[in-house]
Amino acid sequence: MRISGGCRRLTGPPHVVIAGAGIGGLTAALALARTGTRVTLLERAALIEDAGAGLQLSPNASRVLADLGVLDRLRGAVSLVQLHVRRARDAATLAVLPLGSEAERRWGAPMLVAHRADLQRALLEAVALAPGIKLRAGVALSGYAANQQGVSIACCGREAAIAADALIGADGLNSQVREQLWPGGKTLYSGRTAWRALIEADQAPAFARILETSLWLGAKAHLVHYPVRGGALVNVVAIVGDGWRGPASADLWAEDGDAAVVAARFASWHISARALIAAAPAWRKWPLFDRPPLARWSAGRVAVLGDAAHPMLPFLAQGAAQAIEDAAALGRAFAGTADVPSALAAYSASRAPRAARVQQASRRQGQIYHLSGPGAVARDLALAWLGPQKLAARSDWLYGFDASL
Repeated sequence: MRISGGCRRLTGPPHVVIAGAGIGGLTAALALARTGTRVTLLERAALIEDAGAGLQLSPNASRVLADLGVLDRLRGAVSLVQLHVRRARDAATLAVLPLGSEAERRWGAPMLVAHRADLQRALLEAVALAPGIKLRAGVALSGYAANQQGVSIACCGREAAIAADALIGADGLNSQVREQLWPGGKTLYSGRTAWRALIEADQAPAFARILETSLWLGAKAHLVHYPVRGGALVNVVAIVGDGWRGPASADLWAEDGDAAVVAARFASWHISARALIAAAPAWRKWPLFDRPPLARWSAGRVAVLGDAAHPMLPFLAQGAAQAIEDAAALGRAFAGTADVPSALAAYSASRAPRAARVQQASRRQGQIYHLSGPGAVARDLALAWLGPQKLAARSDWLYGFDASL
């Protein structure tokens, strides 16, 4: 790609352009700004909307947000008392994992759930107050050219390229930055689709309003629900194996879903699960896509972050958390150095193995969740045998990871 303006060495603190103002991009901007780095955030949407549904902020993510001062701005976040695992057919309890104060004691930070839009708003508030960050909404990256001196970033509708010392692609599953760095990688459908709904608390069954994450396990399907926005809403996610086929569109999460399809898929489940599903006023369907782990995340002055680097299947609820970890690692890499390519290489080396491990563990967890027949019986017995302490210990590597700045 030929971009007018070329690449030139900039003076003063490094200037980093981040493509994408999602959770990963916003957190990365805050982490970089703390090092004195100047940041320009490019977001293709003209308006960053109050969209999305619930997400989980495990301790490995919440400690980073606390370190950046974002947690204090996050309104409506809920601290979960426990994880409650149930069997689909009869609602029998398979396991209970205490969270709340126990999670904070064990892993050093709270286990929270929040509405994605509330987290985005808290990050935007922090970005607006941070010196050295400029957010340009309605500006989409169309390409870039990089050399040893810098990066020139072309944007749709702009006559002049933006000159920077580095470019970070936080531009999602179908990342344009990643595609220009490493053309031809495949985005693969996982064989599963997530159906998402938000229910007003007074319209949800009483058991769904408890301050816990409830996980129901069934054959080729599972159901997750928990309260968000201070308990005013119940977030519901139903994930099923199916034969969906189609392109990996960036807007797939926003597709309307047919409630009758969800009801039919869970018709053999316990009446309580069916009651919760019936209470949903509307559903959005989200086919789940995956990519093989990248061996490295940077080349010279360009790197990727979040879903652009490591799309996460949701079975460990680590999509947002791993993007937040990426952001913290990027900030650490830039602290105390003016050598941008070396900083990006250090960032890649510190994050690629960790994220690949989480990606692979998420895939395995999906297989375990969706077992049927003898495999499901063995899984259920194993959950009962483990008990709360051993179950918690199995998550130490994930939740106890200290990614703070």
